[in-house]
Amino acid sequence: MELHKPSYYKHFRCLAGECPDTCCAWWEVPVDGESARRYAVLPGDLGEALRAALTADEEGEPCLKLTGGKCPLLTPEGLCALQLREGEGAIPAVCREHPRFSYDYGAVREMGLCASCPEAARLILAENHRLDPPEIGADPPLSDPDPLLFPLLDARQVAIDLLDAPAPLSARLRAVLLFADALQALLDEEDLTAIPGLCREWRARFPTSKGGQDAFAPETGEALPPRRAVLEKCLAALAGLEHLREDWHTLVTDRRALSAPPPEETMGARAAAYFLYRHWLRALNDGDVLSWVQFSVLGTAAAAALAPLCGGFAEAFRRFCLEVEHSQENLDALQDFFWDDLSLPEALSLAGAPEEDGPAGG
Repeated sequence: MELHKPSYYKHFRCLAGECPDTCCAWWEVPVDGESARRYAVLPGDLGEALRAALTADEEGEPCLKLTGGKCPLLTPEGLCALQLREGEGAIPAVCREHPRFSYDYGAVREMGLCASCPEAARLILAENHRLDPPEIGADPPLSDPDPLLFPLLDARQVAIDLLDAPAPLSARLRAVLLFADALQALLDEEDLTAIPGLCREWRARFPTSKGGQDAFAPETGEALPPRRAVLEKCLAALAGLEHLREDWHTLVTDRRALSAPPPEETMGARAAAYFLYRHWLRALNDGDVLSWVQFSVLGTAAAAALAPLCGGFAEAFRRFCLEVEHSQENLDALQDFFWDDLSLPEALSLAGAPEEDGPAGG
């Protein structure tokens, strides 16, 4: 199996007690079967505390119930009592792995870091997105490659390269949306053989100077709606999702967010690239690239809008990921929103700076 990892993956180290926002709070801690069996016979006060905290989630799977919104094993110093006493191997598998994620796509496994973690978010925003050279893992491929897998990987690289182009971020985001719209048309027509040609066409459009953005963000001939109205609509969609923390709803309903400046050029592009890397290949399961590109633009725009309210872009980006990316129900609800309630002109408007409202790509 081919392994893909972003360049920052290998640099992650848990901040433990120094973390400004521990992951040992706010959500129940799933307990894998092997760990649950170990805890059933763990002696002493720690074993008794573990067994008292064990419960079952809505699916009947074992988990540790929270105490005052935090894992019952979290010490006042922000450390794990179980890890301190028994070592890292004793903690539940999810605690050993978080914030790492991995998705298997038959012949390819993609690995990364969840931006909901403060240290992961810092690493993600510290450098432009790039992948380390692919590795060949010990596990055999789970299945024969989906014929769409490698064309989609090539197309994703085109999208990420567009984000690195020397043009204003608004133009780059609009270009990614227009490229995804063209790609979506081929997917809808099941014309997979045309994808390499589309990728070559868009690579040829890459601008070579800051004045060249029109070469890859062509006019659509359709006037765009006001960005402020689109942003308000998108924040209302976020407000309607399930939320992990009560202050999230307060943030996304704060009218001051509508007056925030657009994303900072560098961190905005890096946030969008993170979303593309993590979500683009969902199209292998649902055939829907365009929605996940719209998700990338929404996440980037929402982080910029909320940045003045929660201490800057990095923290707003992290909070968006914390509230949205760990809930399949929220991801499904946003995909429905993109299908039913957000048009391409609206998404293009959301990508652009407020003063750029007008024809697409203008």
